[in-house]
Amino acid sequence: MTGRTVRNLATALVLLLSRVAAASAQANEPGSESPRLQAVRLAAEEAIRLDGSLDEPAWGRADSISGFRQREPLEGAPATERTVVRVLYDEAYLYIGVRAYDSEPGRVVARQLERDAPLGLSRFGPAGADDAIELILDTFHDRRNAYYFATNPNGALVDGLITDESESPDLNWDAVWDVRARKTGFGWSAELAIPLRSIRFRSAPGEQVWGFNVQRTVVRKNEQTLWTAWSRDNEGLHRIGRAGELTGLEGLTSRVNAYIKPYGLGEAGQDYLERPDGDAKFDPKIGGDAKIALASGLTLDLTVNTDFAQVEADEEQINLTRFNLFFPEKREFFLENAGIFEFGAPQFFGPPDLLLFFSRRIGLQRLGFAGAEPVPMLGGARLTGRAGRQTLGVLNVVTGRDDELNAPLTNFAVARVKRDVGRSGYVGGIVTHRYQEGGATNLAAGADLSLWLSQPLVFQAFFAGTEDSGPGGDDIAWQAKLDYTGDWFGWLVQHQEIGPELSPEVGFVRRLNVGRTTGGFRLTPRPPIPGLRRINIFNSFQYVVSHETRGVLDRTWELSVTPQLDAGDELRLQTNYQFQRLVESFDLTPGDSVTPAVSVPPGDYEDWTFSASIQTAASRALSAELSGGFGGFWDGDRWSAGAAVKYNSPHVGVELGYSHNDVDVPGGAFTTDLVQTRIQLAASTRLFGNALIQYNSQTGAFSANLRIDWIHRPGSDLFIVFNERRNVEGGVWEPVSRAFVVKVTYLKWM
Repeated sequence: MTGRTVRNLATALVLLLSRVAAASAQANEPGSESPRLQAVRLAAEEAIRLDGSLDEPAWGRADSISGFRQREPLEGAPATERTVVRVLYDEAYLYIGVRAYDSEPGRVVARQLERDAPLGLSRFGPAGADDAIELILDTFHDRRNAYYFATNPNGALVDGLITDESESPDLNWDAVWDVRARKTGFGWSAELAIPLRSIRFRSAPGEQVWGFNVQRTVVRKNEQTLWTAWSRDNEGLHRIGRAGELTGLEGLTSRVNAYIKPYGLGEAGQDYLERPDGDAKFDPKIGGDAKIALASGLTLDLTVNTDFAQVEADEEQINLTRFNLFFPEKREFFLENAGIFEFGAPQFFGPPDLLLFFSRRIGLQRLGFAGAEPVPMLGGARLTGRAGRQTLGVLNVVTGRDDELNAPLTNFAVARVKRDVGRSGYVGGIVTHRYQEGGATNLAAGADLSLWLSQPLVFQAFFAGTEDSGPGGDDIAWQAKLDYTGDWFGWLVQHQEIGPELSPEVGFVRRLNVGRTTGGFRLTPRPPIPGLRRINIFNSFQYVVSHETRGVLDRTWELSVTPQLDAGDELRLQTNYQFQRLVESFDLTPGDSVTPAVSVPPGDYEDWTFSASIQTAASRALSAELSGGFGGFWDGDRWSAGAAVKYNSPHVGVELGYSHNDVDVPGGAFTTDLVQTRIQLAASTRLFGNALIQYNSQTGAFSANLRIDWIHRPGSDLFIVFNERRNVEGGVWEPVSRAFVVKVTYLKWM
């Protein structure tokens, strides 16, 4: 398939889907009036002192909302604790005041101080350990995208972006804003001050109307309440289309705002593979970022000599499959607005089957059995945001030459567009391109759509193709999916085809040459048993054939039962049947000059496995999880066990995790161990430290990543980072690399 064919097919599909989408748009338009809260403008002589007290007279005359309703545990029932929210504004700030009343104020839970700490409850169960207020601002009132802000009784700053009503916010977006909270005799209260220049909205005469919703969590009761969108039938805070409205915003002008954020860095490091004598190397570096928020609703980000020294190290993984590991992106430049560029088949649990764009292909060179090394990132630009009914994303990055890693000078380009359809749907397209020094190119293009056929039922589909200047790489992939999400039950059916030559070199493919049919059915009864919240019963299957021959490759069936208590504790029981036809051998262990790799030969394999886990509620200061499993494994046996213990307090958090596998297959027997320790220290909401210490017996690696972050002014940080990696295979304590980094950033509004 030529590059022109890929482009023509993608264009044709976009046009076809646009016609289909237009026909269904009217059925998806909102049909009922949303609840409203009126924002009140501060008088010229009035000012808000940010202290969490809400004692200024302006708060007393502001409109308010209360009457929250439960999503958990009793859907639609009035909240057991009263919440009152008010909104004020002036020409520079939006102020949000919250009074969170509590009948037992001494039992308010507040342990987090660090920025973007997990707060509240996720859609499917506990996520954080603190009482929380979470809110969304749909400033363009497009009913699908929103800013997300949250805090707890300590005044922790949590912010993010919700794109196309994604299940969870992207917390990697960090705005310049502030919040103060305090515990009181009636519960707790908070004041949020959001600079208008930190968010985007339309410039229009007269009154503006924004989407607005608030959610409160009382973790000791495992209670989640909302102002609106409290139904468990596919609603919740992330359903922007079901939010209320914030009115009364007049005289607001969205203008061009810009800031620069230069950095200076000093790094002293030792690379014992490159310099066996262990000589230290000092590497000073300067660079910076800039952000220009255009009045149109688009944001331009620029970066020069980009550095990610402060980024947390990847979490180690044990790989006992024949597929590549998937490590999530952690670099700030690629994380902000990442949801706009998403295209393909991401999974709610586990690695994705296909992503046409995966940012870790930029600036990281894959090496060996597991791992990657950074490649110099010379600079880049990203344009993202809203333009009318379109969501746009354009990215261009240049990475430098690295002869040691065999990485040539390379240009990466991505363009993504999505046009709104109805209240929550879209039709869109994407193009990715990689050009390497010497003329090698890779092109990928695709079109997709998402249509809400009813409140709980969504239809999604995509078509994609690739073309490469080298041999092979010309092929297509497509997927169609129906997903029904209700409270008591849900179901999903989908089919996917991925050709054997598909090669998105700026993307991720877990497995080529497959036709995959997947289905699942979930029941969530809520029996009237004291102390029992619900039981999730999930039944799923997967049938995989060769895309070319249609011969059977895999058959899997899974049944899991997960009871959850009112307190948040849960037990999970699972059984799994799997048939696998292996057409070529693969290694379960990397092997070395002393110990040969343990390999699995081609053939047919059929196994049953059983597993169980128990997890205590994260709302407790001390929580734990135990897991274990056993069953057949590639004509042999595998036993696994794991444990994790977590302690949380406002200033100290410690998490210890351990997992073990005992494998015995015809090709050999071996064990794996993975140990992870995470320590969090917080002096305040502006000064905190983290340590991630890991040992992976499969790769024979010990690693330590220690980071201190001091936010010396809003948007500006001082980072102190120490990294060390050692090879401990065979009991040898052999250093591989060590680095000490000091990095300072300074944000300056223009």
